[in-house]
Amino acid sequence: MNSSNAARRISAENGWADDDGDDEILHRVSDGDEVPLSPAQEQLWFLQRLEPGLTAYNLPRTFRLHGPLDADALERAFQAVIDRHGILRTRFFEKDGVPMQQMVRDVRFMLERFDLSLESGAARQARVDALTGETALHVFDLDAAPALVARLIRLSGQEHVLTVCLHHIVSDAWSNPILAADLASAYRLALAAGAAVRLPALPAQYADYALWQRERLQGEGLAKQLDYWNTHLGADVPPLELPLDAARPARQTFDGAVHRFALEPALAVALQKFCRTEKCTPFVVLLAAWQMLLGRYSGQNDFAVGVANAGRHRDEVRDLVGFFVTTQVFRARLEPRATLREICRRVRRDSLSALEHADLPLNALLAGRNEKRDASRNPLFQAMFGVQMSDSVADLAFGDVRAEQVGGGNASAKFDLSLDFFIEPTRAYAQIEYNTDLFGEATVARLAGWYVRLLETLTVDPDQVFSEIDLSSDAERAQLASWGACRQAAEAGEPIHRLIERQVRARPEAPALC
Repeated sequence: MNSSNAARRISAENGWADDDGDDEILHRVSDGDEVPLSPAQEQLWFLQRLEPGLTAYNLPRTFRLHGPLDADALERAFQAVIDRHGILRTRFFEKDGVPMQQMVRDVRFMLERFDLSLESGAARQARVDALTGETALHVFDLDAAPALVARLIRLSGQEHVLTVCLHHIVSDAWSNPILAADLASAYRLALAAGAAVRLPALPAQYADYALWQRERLQGEGLAKQLDYWNTHLGADVPPLELPLDAARPARQTFDGAVHRFALEPALAVALQKFCRTEKCTPFVVLLAAWQMLLGRYSGQNDFAVGVANAGRHRDEVRDLVGFFVTTQVFRARLEPRATLREICRRVRRDSLSALEHADLPLNALLAGRNEKRDASRNPLFQAMFGVQMSDSVADLAFGDVRAEQVGGGNASAKFDLSLDFFIEPTRAYAQIEYNTDLFGEATVARLAGWYVRLLETLTVDPDQVFSEIDLSSDAERAQLASWGACRQAAEAGEPIHRLIERQVRARPEAPALC
């Protein structure tokens, strides 16, 4: 509320108020102007203030560069991209109790350079891994711009490694190809000019969007959004209680890892066919399957899942770098006797309604609800889901230099489990980000296998009843059968504690519980 009031006051003081009711995002904010953060930015800003060393919201990427790279031209290209996108030269600070942002006119960027051309073998690779790891875990000072670091590692005259990291408060997944394309274009210009270059100016900046969003998230508009989501979620959303491999820490941690897997081409084609039949998008089917998997694994039929929305439904922001993604909360009410097809249709209805009410920030929803807070877990939902049409920049070219993405993500987890799907014309692949204080790699790999088998069942027999699906693989069924095989019958009437004592003496090294 303080931020919305500040936005209204600042607009009036600067003559920016949109009195004619035009909904267009106009370029009103200049370098040096102080404006409130967007609601999504504000949430990350508070998290960073609570935990100054937090790196869970870092966005790292690493590329292998093949060809005769000009490092000076690359540094000038980075500078041109930062000059074009005001959010990359923005600092974040507090004023009168309100978090604010300010585009800084002259931000000098320095590309850190490391020459490992005289090293080789395992020692060199260890050094590369260390440098990329340090970059991914860089702790940003949001009071100073830019919230971006980049390192160039020279392996030879024809081979380099470029590792880049941004804070999520200035970027999102949609921004990745925008940044990559602008950087490649600026590099080609800088290489030809041999001097500093400028990219074409943008019609609006992220600060314009933040101010526009704040002005519209008040009064009747905010009330309508809140009314829809509170009706959809209802009261007292049960927490998702997944079986854990370790006790949940008293305070939420962010230590994480990623398990990656891909869909077989035949399954991807079958999913597309099912989507055409049901007149829905892959997003709907993949989300429905994720809800079903979480329901089966937890034994719950009622829980919530966070869903990422790109937040780019307006033409003015499609080519901007910035943190536009919003999180919507879908309540999964799984009827045990419902078929897979029926659950997909229910998720489709929920998705269409959610798109019509996509402007409400998560923190505004949380502020309007009387949810019981638990320091050990995320409020409202503990599992996340998202779909992107592509995460690859493999075809990126810096003149005669070809860039190959070789790494991304950091060793952190913002939720218990997050499933992200990437859909490209020739393949579909996914990753599950998981909290390593709660789950082991074997558990998450098993979940990924069950998820794929659920998708296979959905495409083959969508009218199968949800509660009757067998997700076990042949190997898992064989293992269960071997555990259930009795080598000898217990003596009639022998008490259970005697049987346990006998087993302890026979196999003292074996696990007591599996």
